[in-house]
Amino acid sequence: MDREQKGYLILLFLFSPILGLFKLLKLKNEKDITFFGTFFFGLVGSVFVYIVGTDGHSHLMKAKEFYLDMSLVEFFKKSYEILTFNSTEGSTDIYLHCISFISASLLQTPELIHVFAGLVFGYFFTKSVLLILKNNLDIKKTYILVGFIILLLIIRSIGALNSIRMWTGMWVLFYGTYSWATTKKRKYILVILFSVLVHFSYALILLPVTAAYILQKNKKILVALYIVSFFTTVGFSFVKAYIPQSDLIEKKQNTYAVDSDQDVKRYEKNSINAKKESENSNFYKASGETNYLNYSIVGLSIILIFFYLKKESDRNLIFLVAVGIGVYAFSNLVAFSPSLQGRTKMIAATFILAAAIHLQLTLKKYNLKIKSIKRLNTALLFFLISSIPMFLFQLSYILQSFSFFLLFLPQVSWLLGDGDYSIRGVIGLFID
Repeated sequence: MDREQKGYLILLFLFSPILGLFKLLKLKNEKDITFFGTFFFGLVGSVFVYIVGTDGHSHLMKAKEFYLDMSLVEFFKKSYEILTFNSTEGSTDIYLHCISFISASLLQTPELIHVFAGLVFGYFFTKSVLLILKNNLDIKKTYILVGFIILLLIIRSIGALNSIRMWTGMWVLFYGTYSWATTKKRKYILVILFSVLVHFSYALILLPVTAAYILQKNKKILVALYIVSFFTTVGFSFVKAYIPQSDLIEKKQNTYAVDSDQDVKRYEKNSINAKKESENSNFYKASGETNYLNYSIVGLSIILIFFYLKKESDRNLIFLVAVGIGVYAFSNLVAFSPSLQGRTKMIAATFILAAAIHLQLTLKKYNLKIKSIKRLNTALLFFLISSIPMFLFQLSYILQSFSFFLLFLPQVSWLLGDGDYSIRGVIGLFID
């Protein structure tokens, strides 16, 4: 793509990010796809709708409260507190701390946190998708494979910008680990470590990822551990002695770990309240994500394990399946922290979904009979059907969280500010 073509496509994105996205999906050059994928997510971040009670709104309020008047000296002092795990107010991760300072203090526009977050997220998300589809952008794809790619493109993509840190960290981790596994280039170790700077929890999540990488060729042992994990759990008292002490870690521990009868009662109360809310919600909001992570992904992993155990399996499939079931096994063990358990299941699901896509792209090497291929396609189709509620849940979240002007003229959203309209809000004007 020459400069003139790139300029016209930038103008198209500025007129309509969605039309630009359709054009993006037709590009073949990886550098162009990466550039415009990053640019698209930056635009998406610029039309984020801040809903009270969401993570995105909370990040904005903290940026306004702690960063609008922050000096450079205070920035470095706060950075030291974060890096020594002693920051308990405002940002507790260096990544959000930096983009909050740039947006609110240097540029005096706190809302830019989601623009910068979108650019970083967009880069690693786009690079990860390209890594999964590498050298297969031009091949003819079956309807089932297209369904899997659509799931990959919508789950923890645009909607993930709300949290800023957690799912950006996931895609950084995915890109870094998968690139390292396939190339062994040292620069990807730095990418992996960057995930810890994005969200501190990845220092912990790297443990099962590393263990799975080490055990990936001991296939039967890893599969056995995966199976056993469904019938095993670890109490927080068992791991508490190994956790380093600091103000931040103590605060996180008190918030997320179930370590006493009081914690159990608190989580039971929250669970009851969540069930009451779900009774008044659409079926996909009530159970879409839960069923996807607890049943659909587990079923998909069983299919993949059969290929993982085969001699014909390549190093890409071995790595993706190994990390997927390894991290999922870890999530089964950490039931003492429902928050950590849910997040690690989603990370595991991403690796497992990527493995399923890679399998379909390389299926010919297994020399399957026609009957076996039909059975496999039936099983994969069943997975896709079972994932429809999750797809609808993610789609509804996107419609609620982003401006109607994502469709065209995003500049209007910038001018409206707090008076902006979500896509769901505009649709509601016509159907309610």
